[in-house]
Amino acid sequence: MSYRIDTIEAAVAEARAKGTERGIKFEQSFDCAVNFRKKEVDVSKPENRLNQEIVLPHPLYPPAKICAFGDGEFAENARAAGIDTVISREDIPKIGGEKKERKALAKKYDFFIASIDAMPLVGRYLGQALGPRGKMPKPFPPQADLKAIVNQYQRTVRIRMRNTPTFHVKVGHMRMTDREIADNLMAVINFVDQKGLLDKVHHVCVKTTMGPCITIQR
Repeated sequence: MSYRIDTIEAAVAEARAKGTERGIKFEQSFDCAVNFRKKEVDVSKPENRLNQEIVLPHPLYPPAKICAFGDGEFAENARAAGIDTVISREDIPKIGGEKKERKALAKKYDFFIASIDAMPLVGRYLGQALGPRGKMPKPFPPQADLKAIVNQYQRTVRIRMRNTPTFHVKVGHMRMTDREIADNLMAVINFVDQKGLLDKVHHVCVKTTMGPCITIQR
């Protein structure tokens, strides 16, 4: 039995209400948790662990932090696309040579992009920090439409399962409408369905940062 958008939206509204009833002042995010039945999803086998980026219908808040590696036209296009931090090729070895700096860089940014000619340097000097975090940049030519890339990354989340048959992923923010959050949540459910795992789901729930988990009924 599949999930309905109106049922999801109702759960989001309930999560919003219960997440703010304690008088919490700060703007909370909305997270989705998908829990699978243990007997049906054996995460001891790496091939059964989901680890993939998906693009949601609506952008999240706050915006994802993006860093670019490159020079010349690529760097100019990156700044024009709204990327605040652009690192030149000559600075890559300097950062990579300092363990604390490369770790701090990997932690600070959500996504990385690079010009094609910068990729060998990124792999050599920053691969150890970016690779294990699933943050190795995708290479682009100087003429690439980086504004479209940035827009996509503002709607991108990573679904990742580790040692338990469950995953958590951000799907919204208090500034978004219940329907926008529900649309994003439905995209996550559709991803699970496309992987052929929907019938192995024990339950799906949605919650705010400080609120209780609200189970979404099928």
